[in-house]
Amino acid sequence: MSLNFLSINRLDEYKRDAKLQSTISFRLMWLDEGESMVFVPSGVSFDLDIYPSTGWIFSFNELFYRDFLDRYPQDYNCALMAKRSSDYVFIPLAVKLRMEMSELADLLVRALKEGQSELFLQAYADLILLNANQAYVGIHSK
Repeated sequence: MSLNFLSINRLDEYKRDAKLQSTISFRLMWLDEGESMVFVPSGVSFDLDIYPSTGWIFSFNELFYRDFLDRYPQDYNCALMAKRSSDYVFIPLAVKLRMEMSELADLLVRALKEGQSELFLQAYADLILLNANQAYVGIHSK
């Protein structure tokens, strides 16, 4: 499911649809039974074939990225969101967080299908990114 600035898909759908596989998007991926998330910056290619197809991939464009940082300025110079590298980042994913991320993904998909407003969708998308950022901060602040 997607809008012009974000999409959330099951990995098997994402792998089958070449239109979704854009390297000009930021991507956050997690597996249903995985122990980490992968954050892939815009412009970086990433081989999904090495991962099973049971998981989620959340994609968003540069405008959504910048708007997110405007909405949450405390995260601007912090961790994942400030990491402008040419490589992807692995983030530990505890079982509780994995369940929460998947619930948020389900809610975002449902909201997209129901045609909810962009502000409503943004709240779910923001929570996904805030969770990923907090998990990243958690491992690097110790």
